[in-house]
Amino acid sequence: MKRNYNRYVIWICFHMLLSVCAQTAFAKPSITPTVLEHAKKSVVTIQVTTSLSAYQQESKWYGTGFVIDREAGYILTNQHVIGAAVIGTYEVTFYNGIRMQANLVYYDPWLDYGFLKVDPKMIPNDVKASSFSLIDPCPDQPIFIIGNNEGNSLSLHTGTVASIYHVIGAMPQHAIRLSLNTRGGSSGSPVFNSKGQAIALNYAGSNTFAYALHPAYIRYALPFIKKGHTPIRKHIGAFVDTYSLTDAMRYNDFPVSKQQAYLKQFPNSSSTVIQVTNTLANTPAASQLLPGDILWAINGKEIGPSLVDFDLALNRVNKGDTIQLLIFRKGQWKELTLQVYDLEEHKIKKMVRFGGTVFFESDDFFSHQGGEVPKTLTFAFTEPYTIFHQVKHWAGYGQRCFRLKVLSFDGIPVKSLNDLVQRIPLLMAKKYFTMEYINTAPICTYGSFFSDYQTGHNHYISNVAYDSGLAEPTLYIFDNQEMQWVKKTIKSVVRVGAGS
Repeated sequence: MKRNYNRYVIWICFHMLLSVCAQTAFAKPSITPTVLEHAKKSVVTIQVTTSLSAYQQESKWYGTGFVIDREAGYILTNQHVIGAAVIGTYEVTFYNGIRMQANLVYYDPWLDYGFLKVDPKMIPNDVKASSFSLIDPCPDQPIFIIGNNEGNSLSLHTGTVASIYHVIGAMPQHAIRLSLNTRGGSSGSPVFNSKGQAIALNYAGSNTFAYALHPAYIRYALPFIKKGHTPIRKHIGAFVDTYSLTDAMRYNDFPVSKQQAYLKQFPNSSSTVIQVTNTLANTPAASQLLPGDILWAINGKEIGPSLVDFDLALNRVNKGDTIQLLIFRKGQWKELTLQVYDLEEHKIKKMVRFGGTVFFESDDFFSHQGGEVPKTLTFAFTEPYTIFHQVKHWAGYGQRCFRLKVLSFDGIPVKSLNDLVQRIPLLMAKKYFTMEYINTAPICTYGSFFSDYQTGHNHYISNVAYDSGLAEPTLYIFDNQEMQWVKKTIKSVVRVGAGS
């Protein structure tokens, strides 16, 4: 299956390398023909065709999804199947070959899930929605998924739940590890129990193992979606991973007595806790948390190895309120008070196409990659042979990849898309201008022969010659009511309001 390549290839490939150590003894669940038929008919293939994207050039890829609400026409899939900040089309194919267009409903800013919507009247009559079990998965539980090979066929894969506490993804998220063959394409497939109930959402894997999103995330979001609301999503900006308490005792002076009590409380934890790895610049976590901090309790409730419990606790914080965190840091317990922020406000909801490049204000994912503050003016790629080709870049994944902070054009500071929209008509008229920026991507300064790469946040200035033969400069604004992108030519725009 093709995936939203730039965003997920690094971490997916890394975990595929671990497959040599994965379990290969699969237990087959007892699946009745009725359960299997119901499951197969609920699964769909999704074809995504982009015309514009913040992260990559025009492209096409496939994914899987399934009907989660037949009456409303909602289809659940992965966020990386939908694509973040993508302008394009979604085509859904049902088990019997019936195809129809789908519209974007929602994708999560951090977690790998999202919703599409089709006309419920067009769904085949014998298709029933698959529901999520109210019982979380447990180790050694028999499971199965219905995978697809880029829309060519559906296939049954059986296995077991291997372990239930992992943090895996482009952004930290609670994952369930499965002993299961998912080769052939199954991103967005539901993970079924023997009753045909979904217990997780598959999003990565290989021919011996897979990772699936914890079901509590979906159970939380679905009621919002059914009411036509956007799920409330809060965060503090902390990036985390699981961490061995044995290592904590060796290197962080963690008390031995606490470990024994912890294992009694969380017997399936494999003696792991949630540890801070780093923080996102200019977020509440950046000012108070340090790498190595163990997140022990939030608002008086112990977190254990369960990242999903921590994430859902953040969502419940009212606007203006704070959270109380109990952490363990270098042999000491500390209580911290932190603000939370609204993840929806950090989504990419405006883009400017100019000179073969798509400018945007960075979301949390892109900001973290470059170590910049969220909402930094930047771009990720350029079309071949266009005007920003002299800008420093990293030649990876078969195309030029950019990680940068735009500072100015012709010496005039440009800090936002609003500023850029104001400057573009003047730059077009002048034709020859300069762009100053801070590069955060690794670059080879003396050619690939010497392999002399620099990774410092260095200032550069590049010459740019505007080409009137390129696509007309255009502002794209996401309409939250219509759930679609609206475009305006730059020449007709006087000022972009802060609430646009």
